Amino acid sequence: MSMEQNENGQQDEVMNMQEPVVNMSENDVEQDNGTNNTQFDNSDNPKDKREKKKQRRKKKSGQKKHTFNKRAFRKDSYSAAMSVVVIAIVVVLNLIVGQIPSKYTEFDISTGKLYTIGDETKKVLKNLDEDITIHYIVQSGNEDATIEKLLNQYQENSSKIKVEKVDPVTSPNYTSQFTEDQVSENSLIVSSAKRNKVIDYSSMYETQMDYSTYQSQVSGFDGEGQLTSAIDYVLSDELPIVYYATGHNEVSLPDAVTDRIQKANLELKELNLLTAGAVPDNAAGLLLDSPESDYSADEAQAVITYLQNGGKVLMLTDYTGKEHTNYDSILAEYGVEVTDGIVVETDSNKYVQRPYYIVPTISASEITTDMTGGSANVLLSGCQGFKVSENARDTLDISTVLAPSESAFVKKDPQNMTSYDKADGDADGPFAVAVTVSEEVSSSNVDTNENSETTTEASDDTTEDAASNETKTTQLVAIASSAILDSSMNSMVSDGNYTLYMNAMKWLVDTGDSNRVSIASKSVSVDYLTVTAGDAAAIALFVCILLPICCLVFGGMICHRRKKR
Repeated sequence: MSMEQNENGQQDEVMNMQEPVVNMSENDVEQDNGTNNTQFDNSDNPKDKREKKKQRRKKKSGQKKHTFNKRAFRKDSYSAAMSVVVIAIVVVLNLIVGQIPSKYTEFDISTGKLYTIGDETKKVLKNLDEDITIHYIVQSGNEDATIEKLLNQYQENSSKIKVEKVDPVTSPNYTSQFTEDQVSENSLIVSSAKRNKVIDYSSMYETQMDYSTYQSQVSGFDGEGQLTSAIDYVLSDELPIVYYATGHNEVSLPDAVTDRIQKANLELKELNLLTAGAVPDNAAGLLLDSPESDYSADEAQAVITYLQNGGKVLMLTDYTGKEHTNYDSILAEYGVEVTDGIVVETDSNKYVQRPYYIVPTISASEITTDMTGGSANVLLSGCQGFKVSENARDTLDISTVLAPSESAFVKKDPQNMTSYDKADGDADGPFAVAVTVSEEVSSSNVDTNENSETTTEASDDTTEDAASNETKTTQLVAIASSAILDSSMNSMVSDGNYTLYMNAMKWLVDTGDSNRVSIASKSVSVDYLTVTAGDAAAIALFVCILLPICCLVFGGMICHRRKKR
């Protein structure tokens, strides 16, 4: 019994001692199982995990929606205010810039400066002392952009210019107060208190025929020339008259030159010196355009008498193989001798194609102020040579305008020449091929018989003496070739020939009461590049010889270096 009890008691003790262990292990197992179950549940239930994430996001978004962030509000308000201020500044600046004249805000980058008025026009506008109204006949929406910009330039440069747009549809009879003719759309009517002038739209654009397509194309814009001429015309008290001599098969004026003379508001009239016997008193100038036959002694004397009384003459000469003794005597009277023959140029930089197609040096003078310094060229052919006479009066002021090189000579018999080399009998230079001559003269406006009769009062004598001693200036321009009027030669030097001719005309016919402007049209076509024989040879040498040699040498050097590698 006791043994059993002991044994049982020991067993009980053993069990009692093991129970806590069992209990601990069970708790641990339960904890471990719980942990494992939790881990298992998380890994095995992705839907629950996603639901929890959604709930967290909703909580955060709800907090953001209902939370007021003062710092963010201030930042956003500042950005919005700054945007409003910047927009307001831009709007105000645009309004201010819109009020500034376009001449300060727009830049004309066109080749011919189509949208910019020239210095001559600016001078005319600056000197305006009367109001001018330009009536722009155009329907709203059909405005010519080039003409509209041109009109803006005129308004911006003178407060005396006023532009009025007139719709021909709503006001069909408006133009009848200025002209009886039909006025096309986009035409201009320039008016002043004295008179008015219509500038037709078609006259502002020059066209030429393209023979490859047989269609006319615009070659130039003459809006500025027409408009400035019209302003000068409506302000002039009377138009000067320029006579051109006829009766000896003279070289006729081309239409382009005639148009420019008319744009200068000069009236052209024909004059036969043989029948008239003298140059009219109302002549503002006289044109002598290279007669084929010689003048009579009386005709030459009529011109000399006109010059002696302060006349203005533009004179062209040509070699014809015939003597022009009387015609040349006009120049001889004013200190200029004419050589018999044509000028042959020896400097290859001074001629084109042939030695007698010369590109003379342009000297500074009153008729070349806008042509010196390489800004323009003149091309003449078959020129005679001018020299100053040893017997020229001291009162004569003779200036060279155009001259070939000093090595040029005059071939005396060009019709039978076999080469361009200088031969025996050819005249040595230097020569001039265009000159200006001026002289101060005293003209008598009172008849000698009247002076002898009015001797009773000293005051009358004083008045008549002053009248008889009135000082005038004789002016003569002589050009040694009528080729200056040739249209093809003029185009080869980009209007240089016509520019010189018109400059001479304006210098002669300067009445003092008019700006006497004549502005050439602005070309919209490609200008010709004048290349002299010397320049052509230099370009050919470089392109055909030097450039290929350089390429071969450079290529050989590269090949040599590659072989070494």
